[in-house]
Amino acid sequence: MWMKIIGGVLLSVVLGVHAQAPADAVSHGGANELLVPQGVIAGGFSAPASPVHGQTPLGPYIKLVRPSAVAANGPDLYVADSAQRLLLRVDTVTQAVTPLGDISPLPGTRLKAGPDGSVYVLRPDRGEITRLTRDGRRIAGFRAKYDVLQPADVVIEPTLNRVWISDAAGGVFAFHPSGRMSEPLIGRGDGFAGEFPGATLLAASRERVTGIDPRCRCIIDFDHEGGIIAQYGENTLTSPSDLAIDAHGRTWVVDRGDNRLKVFAGGQLLASIEPRRLGLIEITAISIDVDRAYISDGPAGRIGVFAVIPPQRRMP
Repeated sequence: MWMKIIGGVLLSVVLGVHAQAPADAVSHGGANELLVPQGVIAGGFSAPASPVHGQTPLGPYIKLVRPSAVAANGPDLYVADSAQRLLLRVDTVTQAVTPLGDISPLPGTRLKAGPDGSVYVLRPDRGEITRLTRDGRRIAGFRAKYDVLQPADVVIEPTLNRVWISDAAGGVFAFHPSGRMSEPLIGRGDGFAGEFPGATLLAASRERVTGIDPRCRCIIDFDHEGGIIAQYGENTLTSPSDLAIDAHGRTWVVDRGDNRLKVFAGGQLLASIEPRRLGLIEITAISIDVDRAYISDGPAGRIGVFAVIPPQRRMP
């Protein structure tokens, strides 16, 4: 049911490896050159689940306790609150908060928003990924226990609308959004990364899919067919836990090891941002939708909202 993209046996590809400056040679600032604070989400009055936007928030107030994963698409911000074991949807226009169902409190819960407003939820307790409508109804399930050791992340590759799912061994598989098998892609093997680069954490843009290779703790860029086109970030990442790509092609990585948000451009480390420079205690997750970044602070029970500054418009 799953079609392997990365890991196991790969066709020969040209791998672009970028030389890296030492991590301590990069400024630990850069926040005001990349992000402009726009607000904080700490909760909101509840609204009933609905397939349409704009429901009036007339219910009880729901406070975020520990947002551990976020996914944004338009006015919808999906939040996994591990302390409350809830999947929530925040309407960023009306500030309404809608509970969509239970989630596991275990580490490894992942959320990704689809272009149609649906949300993909990776549940580590069940070893599966579920696609839900914006009002919480199940559309499809993604599970292949004989192919994938343990799902690690999911991303929607936008050009062909395929679902890429990684496993704990670094293999990556392609799937149709309905849950049906996709077309065969590069490499079909046993699900292990072998000698080739693999990926666990995933992010996607219209130009590429980007993943974290856990063996080198580096970043791998893939084309839309799974071919490896670049590798970078060696010796700069300690324990990456989330990543995103902005509209300008920059890669943003949450590094749990040193509690920093690291930004890469052109294969180079551009900035290493401490959470205090963003008004946060700890950075636990990030999602970027067009020109807006949502950065969750689990211990503080809130999500920072920031405008992403284009490279050509950086502030002096």
